[in-house]
Amino acid sequence: MLEVAALTLSLSYLFEIVDTTSRTSDRPHPVDSNYRPRVAIQVPAYNEPLEVMTETLNALAQLDYPDLIIQVVDNNTPDRENWTALQKRCEELGPRFQFMHLENWPGFKAGALNEATRRLPKEVEIVGVVDSDYVVRPDWLRAVIGHFADSKVAFVQTPQNYRDWTDDQYLRGLYYSYRYFFEITMPSRAHRNAIIFAGTMGLIRRSALEEIGGWNTDVVTEDAEASLRMLARGHIGIYVPRAYGEGLMPLSFDGLKKQRFRWALGGVQILRLHWRRLLLPGRGERLTVAQRIHYLLGNVQWFGDVLMFCFTVLLLLTALSTAMHHQLPIRQLTGVALGLPIAFLASGLLRAVWAMKLTTRCTWRDAIAGLQVWFALSWVVTVACLRGLVRFHTTFLRTPKLKEGEASIIKALRAAQVETLLACVGLAAAIVTLVRAPSLPTIALATLLAFQAAIYANAPWAGASAEGIHLTPLRRAYRASAQSTGVRPGSGAETLAVPVALALVALVLMVFLSIAAPPPPPEPGSSGQAAPVTSPHGTPSASPSPSPSPSPSPSSSSLPSASPPASASPSGSPPPGP
Repeated sequence: MLEVAALTLSLSYLFEIVDTTSRTSDRPHPVDSNYRPRVAIQVPAYNEPLEVMTETLNALAQLDYPDLIIQVVDNNTPDRENWTALQKRCEELGPRFQFMHLENWPGFKAGALNEATRRLPKEVEIVGVVDSDYVVRPDWLRAVIGHFADSKVAFVQTPQNYRDWTDDQYLRGLYYSYRYFFEITMPSRAHRNAIIFAGTMGLIRRSALEEIGGWNTDVVTEDAEASLRMLARGHIGIYVPRAYGEGLMPLSFDGLKKQRFRWALGGVQILRLHWRRLLLPGRGERLTVAQRIHYLLGNVQWFGDVLMFCFTVLLLLTALSTAMHHQLPIRQLTGVALGLPIAFLASGLLRAVWAMKLTTRCTWRDAIAGLQVWFALSWVVTVACLRGLVRFHTTFLRTPKLKEGEASIIKALRAAQVETLLACVGLAAAIVTLVRAPSLPTIALATLLAFQAAIYANAPWAGASAEGIHLTPLRRAYRASAQSTGVRPGSGAETLAVPVALALVALVLMVFLSIAAPPPPPEPGSSGQAAPVTSPHGTPSASPSPSPSPSPSPSSSSLPSASPPASASPSGSPPPGP
């Protein structure tokens, strides 16, 4: 079952790559350059530093569009001095800017934007969303607003892009790991009117938003969920593959983990909320088969990291049973199939890196760094998916508080405790297996275990790399912002790290105890003299010659199939990661 699931996810990633890279031309959606509806740009903010917000607001003030309102929505910022300074800055920028502060407001960002939309003048037809760290280009609205001349168009999405990343290798990898989704996945979905509304740098028709009842405050990725409901009403979503603004990426590994946790959790929530619409005949309203498949696979792909973790557990159990000279009651790996997992692994990695390099034109080093970032987030995505399956409404990931003055390596290990433990367990299991039962099959098993360990070892690498980022004045201000740290108003705190860590510690102890455990006693007839062989007629016959007691090391038929999925990884994100 795990292998079938891995193959299915791998084929879905492969299809996206082939579908995007093999197309030579597309028929563009018509744009009416004379269409100029009234537009409101909403800028949601929570506890954002004024230095960062000032850049965003100054850029919005330069938008070249005649009939525009810029609505700055401060959502539950607890520091009065913070939001009053922001309010003053909006007043200085002129009548285009409208500031509103919401105190003790429910529904997070979705609830704040619903209230902001309700307060807009009735003449506003199009609503845009810009995150509080984005710097938009003056021609953004004039370039894309003409798509709305087609009354069927409900939303237009441009790529999310980023700035201030070229001087650091970790940030370069993070940048290209983001780019994959907008260079591969979104163009593939756009061919079948199945794109998602990604929030920032997107425009939405107000009547279409009101038709579906506004943003869903129960889903943490309210933008993607809203686009599914709009498409189900027969509307069209347009993807314009050109970036018109740049934001800032999380500058700490903790913040990146919280962001990815929210994205993965939102994907699971969409599946739980809309699985009937996506799977059952007649329940999808006006969704096409292609739209259903894209939305179904796009959210199921988050479980690729869960699949990876399942293979990791299976490999660890296999190593333990091999070291203790037992056998698991599952299908065995024999013959040529022994090399297939490694071949599948290598081809999947090469495909992901090649596709990223081809579409983004980055260097090989940057593509590999992007792959490392995906791997570093594997455990976080696993926790989000499992928690989302347990209950629909759940609290967010809690990451350990880091002490000021700690060494970077200590901070990195504290920010990636479970991932570091997984890596150490995998490496220890590989070594123990080779020592206890050296053979060709165990070499293959140890190779797979070492690779799984390397996947999780990318988390402390990412943590250490993030700690080593050179902090310019802008980065220093942004590092503590909610956009960078992933903090949300009123978010709870719980984690699965403790029980999982205890389970892994127990597994480590069992592995090392197996080293000290003596081999099992030889089977009857295997000591000094071979056991009698029963002939087909039921009469015992002597063996050809006595032989020494055989070694209890496993043969090639004693290993279960435990190949990890090379490409099983989340979407909204790319293989084998976001």
